[in-house]
Amino acid sequence: MSQYRPHSTTGHEPALGGDGERLSGHEPLLGGARRAEADLTRVYALVDTDDAFQRRQIIDFARRLGQTGLYARELVQIIPPHARQKVGNWRGSFTLTQRRRAIDALGELGGVESLGALLAAMADSTYDIRAAAERALKAISARLDPLELKRSKGLKALVGTLGSPSLAARKMAARILAASPADVVLGPLLADGLISDEWAARRESAWALGQLGDPRATSRLIAALDDQHAAVRAMAAWALGRLDAPVAVPYLIKQFTDRDETARAAAVEALGTHLARMSSLDSQFVKLINLLVVVVEKDREAAVRHAALDALAATHAPEARAALAELLKK
Repeated sequence: MSQYRPHSTTGHEPALGGDGERLSGHEPLLGGARRAEADLTRVYALVDTDDAFQRRQIIDFARRLGQTGLYARELVQIIPPHARQKVGNWRGSFTLTQRRRAIDALGELGGVESLGALLAAMADSTYDIRAAAERALKAISARLDPLELKRSKGLKALVGTLGSPSLAARKMAARILAASPADVVLGPLLADGLISDEWAARRESAWALGQLGDPRATSRLIAALDDQHAAVRAMAAWALGRLDAPVAVPYLIKQFTDRDETARAAAVEALGTHLARMSSLDSQFVKLINLLVVVVEKDREAAVRHAALDALAATHAPEARAALAELLKK
């Protein structure tokens, strides 16, 4: 495919708004309106060259016209492995290099409309595509408009990706959700993510909810302590430790008898987090310290015992220090 070349410029008169750019004939001062679609010549130029100056010209042009969304929607169609070209006489698929360039351009032009395609690209079989998609998603997530995310399909794509077979895609979606305002993402995480058929989606949802730290998720996370999958139970316990919700404490104590040592260790760690927030004057304070001492003495798994020791060490009250000192003597 031929490389993009800047068009010759005409119409530099100030009255016509000329600034050195080629006039399309659709400008308001010429009796028209700005073009309502992306210029495919420029779109294809973005995927045909690595020339930084040329790419910057095109990206700046799209921004100047307020057409970043239009260009992004065209670039999104280039990313899938079997996407077909639309211009010229060639109808073959795009090369890996062209797909990577399209993803790089989305990193600068894309928004919520790009999330689904980029998350899917993170499961691509080619490393360069996966790496480019990760870079683009990080750039886009840094400038996401929460309100636009809330009313777009991008939010559904993020929550849906939590159950992806690709670990990298799951983690990226979870990080973007966790960095978003709770009022935007809490509902979908609770209504779709935490009750997904995929255990990985439930686990990643619990992680995101823990990062958000919104106490409105408490009851649903408590329910997740009974999940059939140990990894979900463990993550729900961890998340409950992140929430300032004392109501979760009895449920965490109940998890000390979980059949899985990872889930038990997570519950112990979460209880330690609650204990560190508690006043030593609280009626439950000494009782919780004694429970951690029992875990150190009785649990059969070293990981759980170490979690209890760490919880005691992180509690700077004299009662905790005395209990820890006694344990270390044994």
